[in-house]
Amino acid sequence: MNADLILSNAALAKAVAVSLSAAGIEVHTQSLRQPVHALDLADLAGDVLIVESSQFHEMADLKAIEGLTFVRPQLYVMLITDNADKTLLVSAMRAGVREVLNLPLDDGALGEAFKRCASHQSKLQDSPDHVRSKGKMAAFVSCKGGNGASFVATNMAYLMASEFSKTCAFLDLDLQYGDASFYLGGGGVKNNISDLTQQIERLDGQLLLSCMHQVAPGLALLAAPHDIETALSVTTKQLEKVLQLARQRYEVVVLDIHRAMDGLAIQSLDMADVVYLVMDNTMPSVRDAKRLVKLFRTLAYSDDKLRLVVNRYDSKGFVDLKSIEEAVGLSVAQTLPAHFDEVSESINLGQPLVKMHPKNPVVDALRLVVANFLQTEPPKNKTWLSRWVGVHA
Repeated sequence: MNADLILSNAALAKAVAVSLSAAGIEVHTQSLRQPVHALDLADLAGDVLIVESSQFHEMADLKAIEGLTFVRPQLYVMLITDNADKTLLVSAMRAGVREVLNLPLDDGALGEAFKRCASHQSKLQDSPDHVRSKGKMAAFVSCKGGNGASFVATNMAYLMASEFSKTCAFLDLDLQYGDASFYLGGGGVKNNISDLTQQIERLDGQLLLSCMHQVAPGLALLAAPHDIETALSVTTKQLEKVLQLARQRYEVVVLDIHRAMDGLAIQSLDMADVVYLVMDNTMPSVRDAKRLVKLFRTLAYSDDKLRLVVNRYDSKGFVDLKSIEEAVGLSVAQTLPAHFDEVSESINLGQPLVKMHPKNPVVDALRLVVANFLQTEPPKNKTWLSRWVGVHA
């Protein structure tokens, strides 16, 4: 276990370091120059955060701490302050602070506080409900324009949240022409990813949450920018910070990526645990799938990271599955049957297919893809009564 220190007093920092060592806690990083609200807290990686704050900076510091504990609820935060006002305790508690120590410190106060901290963290690690700090990330890219990657990605994200009970963030990274918000019924979203990148210096959990559009319980959408000019201003470094924060906050992060393999797309694909290549069984798609796989291998992506999904699969189509696998050099992970009318209705109305046609074979196939990604079993089919109770509970 290690700790990050943000302390302005050198003598206090020395005393804290000695007490931490006695409690078996290592110092990870230490800052003696700036107050907590002026630092980039996203770079902190310790299990414990010890902050010194004055009455002058208190509210700004607590706001920064609240943003950090929002995305890292397991972080143990200790506040050392010269403010003895009891109302501070309430504000600190709401910000996620677990312990407040008042200056001047009583003899032994630090040692006792760190013993409590060590005991708490030990129990947390042993708990079966211990929350993982890094969510799984899946990226979707079409091998050819119109292959349906956005449809597959949005519907899988909806299933992850609605049927597999995962907290899921969907990020539309087709920044210039993305329309995932329409696929998920959120066409009127107020904020988008540019609202985060334009304030990247103060990016925290609270800002992320304010820019997400809640599509359904457990599923939140971060939309693409409204105009191309804004999209062009997003940098790879900004995107990296947004993705890091999203995977800290959510159990699953789903990325819909445009086909142009620029720096933003490569950054997203690098960070993804699994990359789904969505194609159909036509020759143009096969040619582009082959090119993409060659590029991904050049980027040192293992074949285990790449999953080939054949959308709108037609057994009488021009290219059979064996020919696809031989040409592309990957096994087909899943086929999605061709059900044009119902899928087209879902897309045009901007509603996930499972909400409109829960028994459609395409939905069944998507459930298998989700189960494979999450390494679990597909949920059992629900009766009409259990579905009705679930909706109205």
